Formats: sequence, C-alpha cells, structure tokens
Amino acid sequence: FRENYGDDYSMPEFYDPQWVKRGIYSDHIIWLVVEEQGEIVASGACILNFGDYNDLVGEIGRVVVDPDTGGKGLGRAILTALVDAADERVEFAFAEARTVHPKTQKINDHLGLVALGFLPLHYRMKWRESVVLEGQLFGNGRVLRRVGQAQVIPAVAPLAGLSLQNLELDEAVTINATVRGYPLDQNIEVRPLDATSLIRVLKIEQGRIVEPEIFGGVHLDEGMPQLQARKANYVVALDGDRTLGAVGFVYNEHHASVRLVELIGQEGAVKGSLLRWAVDFAQTEYEAQVIEVDVSAYSPRLQQTLYEIGFLPTGYVPGMVFHHTARYDIVKFAKLNVPWDLGPIELTENSRRYFDLVTPAFIRAAQEHENRLRALNAPVLKKITPLELYLINRAGHVTEEPQGSALAPGTMYVVLDGSLRAGDRIVGKGQVLGAGIAFGEMQDTGAIAAEPSRVFALTKAELDALCEAHPHLGIKLYQNLAALR
Repeated sequence: FRENYGDDYSMPEFYDPQWVKRGIYSDHIIWLVVEEQGEIVASGACILNFGDYNDLVGEIGRVVVDPDTGGKGLGRAILTALVDAADERVEFAFAEARTVHPKTQKINDHLGLVALGFLPLHYRMKWRESVVLEGQLFGNGRVLRRVGQAQVIPAVAPLAGLSLQNLELDEAVTINATVRGYPLDQNIEVRPLDATSLIRVLKIEQGRIVEPEIFGGVHLDEGMPQLQARKANYVVALDGDRTLGAVGFVYNEHHASVRLVELIGQEGAVKGSLLRWAVDFAQTEYEAQVIEVDVSAYSPRLQQTLYEIGFLPTGYVPGMVFHHTARYDIVKFAKLNVPWDLGPIELTENSRRYFDLVTPAFIRAAQEHENRLRALNAPVLKKITPLELYLINRAGHVTEEPQGSALAPGTMYVVLDGSLRAGDRIVGKGQVLGAGIAFGEMQDTGAIAAEPSRVFALTKAELDALCEAHPHLGIKLYQNLAALR
C-alpha cells in the first residue's frame, strides 16, 4: 500500500500493523494474498461485517499490487478469487472503484459487478476523490427482495431505473411526485443519549423495528458500549419528560465526512426536526465536507425531506440491506459542502451513465452557491475562501423582493439582482445594505425594493451565530464590514 499510495491511502488503518493483524485473523474478513518466490506481491479483502450483522453484505476491494510486478493480471485474479470465496457467505456484494483510472471499474465489469451509483468527492486524500459504486446480488438476494413496492421521488427515478436494468430486475418503480417532506421547524429539546434516555428510546419502534427509513449498519439496541466502540453519536429529542425520538450519526475525521445511521420517531415533525438538527450540527460542529445517508426506497417522504435541505441522490442499490424477512432497496444521498472539483477522472462506459445522471444536479447546486455571492465580487467577501463562502451561504437565506416591498430592519442585505432604496440612496447589484448591524447600529432601516430584486439576507442573530461557530471567518467578515461603514 505504501509503495502505491505513499502515506495518503484513503483507509489509514491499513498502515496500522495491529489492525492488519486483527484483520487477518478476523472471521469477518476474507483476506487473500498472492505470493511469488516467498514475497507477497498482491493483496485484497472482502469485509463481511459491513452493515448489520444479518445483512449478509460483503465489501470487496482494498486490492493492491506490487508496482514492480504489475501487468500480470494479479489484481483481476485477486478480485475473482474474492468473489468466489464470498459467494456462499453474502447475498449482496459491492465494491467502490476509483475514478482516477478505469482499471478497477473494468475488472469489476469483468467479474459481473454492475454499476449502481457515482459517489462524488467521497474520500479525502491529497484531493477529494470520487468513486463508482458497483455491486451484485448473490444466492437468495434476489428472491428475498421487496419486489415492486419501491416509491421514489422524481430526482431518484432515473437512477432506480438504471440500477434495476443493470441487475436485470424487470420491474417498474412508482414515482411519487406529490409527496411532501417532513416539517423541519418543530421546536424540540435535544440532548446527548445516555443510559436513561436509551431505555426510553428503545420503547419507540417506529424507525427501528417498524419501517426503518435510514440504514447505517449501526443500531441503538446494540447498547452504549458498542455504540461508543463504533464511534456512533446519538441525540434524543425531548418534550419535557417525554422522549420523542433520536437520530444517530458517525463522524469520520480523516475524510471530514458524516454519515447518518438511524432515525427514530413516530411523528413526522420530530423526524424532520431531528434530521435538520443533525445536518446543522454536522456542518457547524464538524465542518463536514460531505454528509451521506442511505435511505429506504420505500420512504418517499424522507427522500423528499433530504432533497429539500440540499441532499442529492448518488445511487440506487437494490436489495442492499436485510430487515425482518426481506431485502430492502436503498437510495444513496449526499450533501456536499465543498467546491465542486472532481480532479482527474476516467470512467468506463457503464460508469459514465451514472456520472451523467448524478453530476448535473451537483453542478447546478455548486453554481447556485457560487453565484449567490462569489460572482458579485462584493467587498464584504474580500479574502473569503470558497469553503468559508459555503458557510456564509448556509447561515443566511435568499429572498425574492417585489418592487416596493419593505425590508425588515436589523438585517444585512447583499443585492444579487435588482436594487434597493434607502432614503435617497440606491443600493445596486453587488452592494451591501445594513452592514452596521454588526456593530449594533440600526441604520438603513425603512429600505424598500426599488425594483423586483433578489437579495441574500443575514440577520444579526445569524451573523453572530456564524461568527461564534467560525471565529476566523468572523474576523474576516468584521474587517470587511468595518471597511464599508
């Protein structure tokens, strides 16, 4: 691994001798090597405990070949042997293929693994690298699927159709174009999970036992020690002494990513508010560059909720998880908080189909973020980095102001389109109205839209929260705002 990747491999635990030793002797990993004249020249693994213990899912990969002995087909030989070894022990196998070169994609195609998604900016190495998700159903995997019951929102439908076609599953997917997302604005008290609240949450079946909507391979009923060992964080929603639900997530510091793993609750407003809290926490506390979640293909309402708060679909995986007596299809969603830069990328024809379905929505979202403020070249954004710009965008909101509409006081406005009037002053595109709110001043009140206008608004409370969460960004903003006074 070091000879191929240096110190920048996406799975740093592979450089820990103790982790490797435990992996070799683990019953949860099939680890194969190729030896030549007493030297190991290739290696690959199939991780069998990916997801829940009864999912029977195997992650195939971690293939590496000595660069001095390349060109002999050793990578393909290792992957072929892993698929054969895992065939009777898994009902669904998948692999993540790198995109800086098409070698693994081609090998997976040859082995019968089919493309099921494109995960943009998935891993952080020297740059953020995307991967192609490929998989296949084995054994009883096809028989146990919930057939013909999936309901997806329109943004997911093209991915669902392509994945079902690739796996030769002849069935239609119901598209729900009118579903409404969960309410996001319920005022709930949120506290970290403890032993007392754990018992109360376990009494709530919705989301755990009855129709789970998020699958992450981590479950509340594993108990506190196991959750801590797996670095899973849970928070509980409360209303006085009443426990309403919980949400779980895992933070990966190396990849600067957060994965949502479980959502528990009976009321839609509770689930929506917990989801909103978790996403806000991931973005402000961890500054997560990527937030990911695997969602039930039978829950269009949660799909729509995620879509409304900036998540976009990246894959559709038939039969990936097992629950009760059936295998569930899942939809992969991601929310990116980094500038859109895929770097060098090479794709096979099969991988390109998913790239063409997934990336346009992310490109549009990135352009919208960029166009909100960066294109203005406003003085308030002097020396602001792209990542800091994303933080500012999330802190405020964009509004459409009809001509003559009054603007609320105590708010700073950046004009995106149109113009504002404050007394005799006209504030045009790229200019700022209300910079003094940062310093306790309330001038520029009584402003109106001089014409139909589009503005980015940031209240004093939102500005204070942004600066408190990101002090270095706050210093830059205040320096720029002071220059506008």
